[in-house]
Amino acid sequence: MRQEAKKTAIITGSSRGIGKETAIILAKKSVNVVICSRTQSEINSTVEEIKKLTGISGVLGIRCDVSIPSQVNSLVKSVMEKFGSNTIDILVNNAGVAFNTKLIDISEEEWDQTINSNLKGAFLFTKAVLPYMISNRSGVILNVNSGAGKAGFSNLSAYCASKFGLVGLAESLALELSEYQNIRVLTIFLGEVATKMWQEYDFSYYQRNKSKMLQAKDAAVKIAEMIFDTKTYKNGDSFEMYSSDI
Repeated sequence: MRQEAKKTAIITGSSRGIGKETAIILAKKSVNVVICSRTQSEINSTVEEIKKLTGISGVLGIRCDVSIPSQVNSLVKSVMEKFGSNTIDILVNNAGVAFNTKLIDISEEEWDQTINSNLKGAFLFTKAVLPYMISNRSGVILNVNSGAGKAGFSNLSAYCASKFGLVGLAESLALELSEYQNIRVLTIFLGEVATKMWQEYDFSYYQRNKSKMLQAKDAAVKIAEMIFDTKTYKNGDSFEMYSSDI
């Protein structure tokens, strides 16, 4: 009989792509995983798949818009009720959107949606789980970033702004938490990943280049390594992973 998980991880945007693959790997390591996205059908499918693959019952799926504080706080409360009052050990801020639009053409709604999903969501979830990590004096917050967090790209002004902001958020938070030796803030910068997000962003480009892109599972393997390898990845550290690394 498989031993029940002892740690708990919240992975945003985890009903598909990088988030889903990360949840699968963590569950296989006997970590309770919380599946979070805005699409209930995808959540249900992912929860069932993880249960079948891992045999653990510690899988919770909750529909949540990461940019809405009440939904974020409600999710955290549900996690407490299911897995215990002091058991949020891992947060992977992975949820994100992108629009292939020039700045002059992007609507205010699209701009707000990008900033809210990619940056505000990470802020809200981090703020919600930090009290538990500080209480336990232990935890990992890993932000999934991209090359757009290091350099600007045309037709991606909102996305780049959100990802540059995520860098500042992570660096500032790492300094604020430096007094807690066992709380780490980490960042992974990813290149182009063959996910549904890329298909929706630019389908023709995806079709031409998908064979050269990173695979979601490869990214998830590295994310899990960063979470568990406490000797290599210290508070404030980051790692860059592009297609040439595979």
